[in-house]
Amino acid sequence: MFKFVRELIESFKEGVAEGKSELESERLAEYAPYEAALKVREQCSPTVENLALALSCPFRSVLTSGVPLRLMEFGHLGGGEVESLRKLLRRDFGLEDAAGVSNVLDALEEAHDEEDNLARSVFLAGIDLYVLTSAVEVGYLSFHEVEALCRDKINFISIHADSWRQFGQLFMEGECINNFIGRRFLKKSVQSLLEEDTSPWRIFSWESIPRVLGSVP
Repeated sequence: MFKFVRELIESFKEGVAEGKSELESERLAEYAPYEAALKVREQCSPTVENLALALSCPFRSVLTSGVPLRLMEFGHLGGGEVESLRKLLRRDFGLEDAAGVSNVLDALEEAHDEEDNLARSVFLAGIDLYVLTSAVEVGYLSFHEVEALCRDKINFISIHADSWRQFGQLFMEGECINNFIGRRFLKKSVQSLLEEDTSPWRIFSWESIPRVLGSVP
């Protein structure tokens, strides 16, 4: 009888230990992507890819889901997310292939009015980067094909804003395509990007932009 009880207790202890081990493994798996995002901070400086994605984040963070690394590097969206992004590009911009990218950018360029509405132009430059990086993410183009355009848009934004906070303010001030609910989501996204430790806006310094753009593509 006592032997049976001892065996039962030992079995229970083993079960508890296994349960704790499983929980710890799950915890490590859950936080690994966040730790990876924070490790990006250890880079000497961001890349053009990092900055292009970071500046497209007001939309990218709302319209995609998953690990924080998706906001600063390509290739971190799941298959379902990539397909969802394709559908969004088709719905919002009529964009279905590489050929359509230039048409969308031309239409956005016509809407720019830097002298009369700087905020609008900064917002549209952010949209340009969202379109370009999304086209890369879904496989319509390679980043090599769009890097020069990304550099141009990043440079435009960095000339007219002196911090991530000012970029966020100009972006929201110039926002012109969403209804009240959409604007509320974007505003919340911008606030999170300014505050969360795993946000590229917290990880990459604004002052690094000129140095990155000065590198040879």
